[in-house]
Amino acid sequence: MRFHGDVSRLCQSCHNGRAASREAHAVDVAPSPIMAKRIPAGFPLAQGRLDCLTCHDVGRSCRAKPTTALANGNMLRGDPVADPLLLCLRCHAQQDYRPFNAHDQLEAGKPKMEMCSWCHVSIPDINAPPASEASYALRAKSTSLCRNCHTVAADHPFRSHLQSRPSAEMLWSISAYEMQTTMRLPFPELLRYARATQRTPRSIPLEEGRITCSSCHNPHEKGLLPAGNPRSVGAEPKKAVNHRVRTTQGKICVVCHQK
Repeated sequence: MRFHGDVSRLCQSCHNGRAASREAHAVDVAPSPIMAKRIPAGFPLAQGRLDCLTCHDVGRSCRAKPTTALANGNMLRGDPVADPLLLCLRCHAQQDYRPFNAHDQLEAGKPKMEMCSWCHVSIPDINAPPASEASYALRAKSTSLCRNCHTVAADHPFRSHLQSRPSAEMLWSISAYEMQTTMRLPFPELLRYARATQRTPRSIPLEEGRITCSSCHNPHEKGLLPAGNPRSVGAEPKKAVNHRVRTTQGKICVVCHQK
């Protein structure tokens, strides 16, 4: 074999993320004693270490009939599985890999203070009124915090909005939108009032005057912030159904853009 029989180097000469997709699992590592006991007998190790052939039976694919080979395009060992990720559960215990949800912030109606530390250096006072341009002791820029778990898709409708600085007129328009829930005046009159008083938004947080992820999405679980707090707008349960958008009308665009 090429590469002096080093299977991992041979496979990674193509599967390097450029010539072909990169393998998700680490190779050339020795499993812990506990993990070694979980590895099925039909999943061989190379001198006690994982390599590509531990999970992928390339030789069997070469010998198989064409239809069989196509049905197992990933050349996975063991019985065929509908979801390739199920192969992982042959060695890994599913209960050890429950997804982490940073928005799971309440337990029996009480705040889970340890969750606050995921984003905040110190725990903010949830009963304090929102302060304009407050940092709330975030561990990093909020966009960076969000990207620890979330990616911004190329077709995200607000990708071009991130880090942009709203004009004063836009801020007054947001303020007028906010006041519609408590005042019955027509929007043009609310806008004139916001402009005259130079009112700043209460429910839409900015970061150093710029739009960030949390400007449109509320990262807090519903019930964490008091209902009277403007920053509670858009909060949803642990499992969101409306992308946690900070709006009372369902569509986030109308918060800033009024026809």
